[in-house]
This record gives sequence, structure tokens and C-alpha cells, in this order.
Amino acid sequence: MIEIQTQTPAEATSGRDRRQHDRVPGPFDAFRAGALQTPLRIFDLSRGGCFVNAMHEQKPGVSFTMKIELPYVGPITVKALTLYRRAGFGFAVQFVDVNEETASRLEEALERLQERAPYDE
Repeated sequence: MIEIQTQTPAEATSGRDRRQHDRVPGPFDAFRAGALQTPLRIFDLSRGGCFVNAMHEQKPGVSFTMKIELPYVGPITVKALTLYRRAGFGFAVQFVDVNEETASRLEEALERLQERAPYDE
């Protein structure tokens, strides 16, 4: 397993730079796994987490399973921990307990997405 450093919600909202990994803006389709699969739209995807666009409240410190549809590599399943919320916009999550295969597939998708040529203007 890959160990991912965790932060408390207070650390996550402190003034220091939280971004440890390059991000891909998205959007990406995802689902909150459970008895009912709830559709999610995510942005700012990185090795360490993402931002979930949502109108509902999500308390910091809540963990849940998320399935993310990734270009090039297909779906991955990750455990997500809510770091903080932005009222009216959504909440940020950190990926925790990511196994080697999932981390590898996520990294491959991110690398390939970052290599894409920007849109021509």
C-alpha cells in the first residue's frame, strides 16, 4: 500500500500551501459508492485527492468510497476523506489507503492528461 500523509481539517485550511501534487482541472465523472451510487462531478484531480462539486453539506473528517471514471485507464475506486468544505461549491477530499495498482492507474491517467496539447485558440 502507498502511505498518504493525512492532515487534520484545521491543517487543511491553514495558510500554508496544501497542494503537494500537480492537478488536472477536469471535470471528471465519479460516484459515491454505497447502497445507492450517487453521481459526483469532481475537479482538480491529483494523486492525493480532488474537489467534489456539490450543493449538499459534507462535514470534514467524513470518509467514504468513491469510484472515479478516468480517461485512458478506466474506473478506479478510492477511499476519500473530507478535508474541508466551501459552502455552495463543494468539498475537498484526500485519498487514503490507496493500493499500488490503483495508485499506478491514477498516476498513468494524470500523466497522460497532463501531456495533452492545450486547446487551440
